[in-house]
Amino acid sequence: MSLPKQLLRVLYDNQGQWLTEASLSRILQVPAAIIGGLIKSLCADGYQVEKSRDKGYRLINQDSLLPDEVRRGLRTDVFGQKGYFYFREIDSTNNRALELAAQGYPEGTVVVAETQTAGRGRRGRTWHSPARHGIYVSVILRPPLPVRDVPRVSLLLGVAVAETLEAEYDLPARIKWPNDILINHRKIAGILSEVVTSPQHEVDYIVTGIGLNINNPLEEFPPDLRTDPTSVMAERDTPVSRVRILQGLLMRLESRYYQLLEGDWGGILNKGKELSMVLGQEVKFDTPGGLAAGKAVDIDNNGFLLVQDEHGKIHTVISGEVYISPAEHD
Repeated sequence: MSLPKQLLRVLYDNQGQWLTEASLSRILQVPAAIIGGLIKSLCADGYQVEKSRDKGYRLINQDSLLPDEVRRGLRTDVFGQKGYFYFREIDSTNNRALELAAQGYPEGTVVVAETQTAGRGRRGRTWHSPARHGIYVSVILRPPLPVRDVPRVSLLLGVAVAETLEAEYDLPARIKWPNDILINHRKIAGILSEVVTSPQHEVDYIVTGIGLNINNPLEEFPPDLRTDPTSVMAERDTPVSRVRILQGLLMRLESRYYQLLEGDWGGILNKGKELSMVLGQEVKFDTPGGLAAGKAVDIDNNGFLLVQDEHGKIHTVISGEVYISPAEHD
């Protein structure tokens, strides 16, 4: 184990307590003169170490999404276990994951950033990505599926995100088809999946990006968002652990993903319907001729939304935006 890693372990074992250079030198059996350099190395990696001229050093409670922090309690077999790329700042985690996927990085490779300068949402929108407030993560998937089954992957992603928020912090998260997660009609998460196909019309890889509002104060959101925002902190009235949520999210993503690959699409579909906030609601949806209206009645076996218009005709909504009529949730 490298000296910075040994020092980190000592600081963790004594978290919150002050340790002088002399005591750290004695524990690590190294000259006291190099302790300051080792501390700087840890800080450069993103760890927060407080320094006092009289007392020495102590590790501040961490909530950074560093590889060691997340892997320490990560209960996955594949996702995030080998390929885990951490950035304090990046333009977009999806951009970097797409580059890695094109280079052949394996399924389950994860890209995480503390902040994004150009975070991307659906339909060319941006994702508000303030530093250390949210989770901005992308995962490489390589499912052996035909392109027509990609909407199934989209639904399982929504299920995994909603389940994570419910399981970790008892939040009533619901899926607004196709890729938004809301709590009490306020948006807390968005999902952007980008698909690259082979000449045989099979899926080569999917990069799925997830943005989650965790410790965002409501007053710091931009005023021009299309949907009223919320965050876990706003819903729980206290800051929460981003590490815990990311660990739970990766675990549930992996579990639901392999459930799909093992043939249990029905279980995912039923859970997606259960968590849907759209089914049974009057909605408007995009068509080539403009907005159309009707009642969302089902999600079909492909993961598409079925909407019945006033004449009883069923429309299959494959993609695009769905708007819930305001009267339905006043």
